[in-house]
Amino acid sequence: MKKKRFQSVNLLAATFMGTMDSNAMVPVIALYAVHLDPLIDPLLIGIIVAMYSIVHIPANIVFGRLADKIGLRSPFIIGLIWDAVSVFLYSMAADPFQLLLVRMSHGLGGGFVGPSSMGIASQMAPEERKGRMMAKYGMALALSVIVGFAIGGMVIGRFGYHAFFYVLSTILFVAVVFAVRVKEPEGFQKVKSRFSEDLRDFIALLKRKSVLVSYTSIFSLYFVMGAFTVLVPLYMESFGMGTTDVVIAFSTFAILSVVIHYPSGILCDKMGAKVPALAGLIAVTVAMVMVPYFNTLLTLLPVMVIFGLGHGLVFPSSSTMVVKGTRKDVRGMASGVFYALLVAGVAVGAPIAGFVAGISSFGLGLQSAAIVSIAGAVLLMVLLGKKNKSGS
Repeated sequence: MKKKRFQSVNLLAATFMGTMDSNAMVPVIALYAVHLDPLIDPLLIGIIVAMYSIVHIPANIVFGRLADKIGLRSPFIIGLIWDAVSVFLYSMAADPFQLLLVRMSHGLGGGFVGPSSMGIASQMAPEERKGRMMAKYGMALALSVIVGFAIGGMVIGRFGYHAFFYVLSTILFVAVVFAVRVKEPEGFQKVKSRFSEDLRDFIALLKRKSVLVSYTSIFSLYFVMGAFTVLVPLYMESFGMGTTDVVIAFSTFAILSVVIHYPSGILCDKMGAKVPALAGLIAVTVAMVMVPYFNTLLTLLPVMVIFGLGHGLVFPSSSTMVVKGTRKDVRGMASGVFYALLVAGVAVGAPIAGFVAGISSFGLGLQSAAIVSIAGAVLLMVLLGKKNKSGS
């Protein structure tokens, strides 16, 4: 029991530190591109920012399947080292083109970390406690967002961009120290398959109702997250609220999400994962629709609470559905697709909501994103209804 707890602590610590870099980079990379070249074309800035996701999305799927074939532990360690080196190389970029190449490398390295760490987490708990384990895993990811954003603001403001990259790179190397203490899950068997068999397994994966519900839920959540993180700060600033107000609002949402994760995991173990996922999508939808009706920090905080509640319900339940709905021999692939859709949700949601806001208003941009979470909730209910009628 103590050995399993030791393994779990090491995995969660490595995951927390190993995903902090991509979160910390979100508000920084565009500004760093301008820092390297004040005359840079805005289009090139957009390409540099997007390049991480462009590379990262397919890398998650490819490297997730690779983890099924060579083991989960090695890709986890390789990915963390790759990320650490890539983050250090940001500090050596002399122009936007070099920054673009580093951004590509960073996206590739990150493609190892997510699927392998999630695959290990999924096999660290018995069937009746997988919801709790995935909740802890989600808490590590949520905390990495909070700390990652904080590090960016504190370090760059006082010491500059290079110090920021050095700190993140160091944290990633520390994550490697924890990762090497994580053992390959018990009973793991390497998969020997051809590309045609991999393709067949991939198609079969997408046909499983529970997995499809999971993927729909996580994409819907992070599509909304993309709109939320881009437009809410701008919306608040348009009503005279400052950076401190934005930090308080986002901290409220993030803290509540972390607090709700573990109870959500318990619900998944006791009553199934689909109901918490549906409740979470409904809460997220309600929050996005409500935001434009409030224009002070005090009135927006309850909305942030609702959004945090939704986020805290959806992530553990959707990840639990992937874990419980797949065989061990495709767990890496399934986790890779999960992460790919998570990243894709943000990558698609942010620009679409931004476009709507640009031709209308911030409020309508936020509410338009809720259409996706509504669609996700409807699809979830349809699939739930089919399953209940069939009794499967």
